[in-house]
Amino acid sequence: MPRPPPPGRGVPGARRPMRDFFAAWLATLRSPLLPLLRRALSSSSSGSWDDPISSSAAAVEAHFQAHWSALDAAARQDPARVVAAGDWRSPLELPFLWLGDVHPSLLTSLLRTLSPSPRLLAAADRVDRRIRTAVPAVSDRLRRAQEVFVAAEVAGTADVEAFLEELKVVALEANRLRRVVLSELVAAAGGYQAALYLEALSRFVLSMHDPEVLRRFDQCRPSPGS
Repeated sequence: MPRPPPPGRGVPGARRPMRDFFAAWLATLRSPLLPLLRRALSSSSSGSWDDPISSSAAAVEAHFQAHWSALDAAARQDPARVVAAGDWRSPLELPFLWLGDVHPSLLTSLLRTLSPSPRLLAAADRVDRRIRTAVPAVSDRLRRAQEVFVAAEVAGTADVEAFLEELKVVALEANRLRRVVLSELVAAAGGYQAALYLEALSRFVLSMHDPEVLRRFDQCRPSPGS
């Protein structure tokens, strides 16, 4: 399946902006990956898991994993921008972000909307427990880094390089958690349910950049000065 190259790849010495990578990543998800997954789903019953569905679902999951790998690469170059949400994000997307990308709990919440089996709900509960432990730990690391920097800045001894290094670690840990959560949910769902889940996740991400959805979003926002 086609996949956009990560930031920094391409012409030797060139640094591909994350904004360009993300636009290409969305375009690839929109077509051909999502249509191929939908066609595979429509040609299969819920009780089967044939090669077309398996390969199409695997391509979509790999596409999301490639996105987080690209965010890792961007965080190594400019961690502050990644953690604060870069200019490649839509305004509607911002409320769903945690340290640069979707909050991990959104991944389990989305799974629960698909009326999963009791077995899959139990798996989602286990993943949620991991999230409830890991998210505060990563957030606390960011808070401690901020506190150290503020105290040092007041004392005139702030180490910007050390602060950026901590931001990079925080961003990498957040992306690692997202990767693990998605992998565990897809593995727990398996087969047709995993494909349905990845189709729903793709639709949600694309909706955050859909022109019509964004138009309605803008209409609900107060005009400047109002």
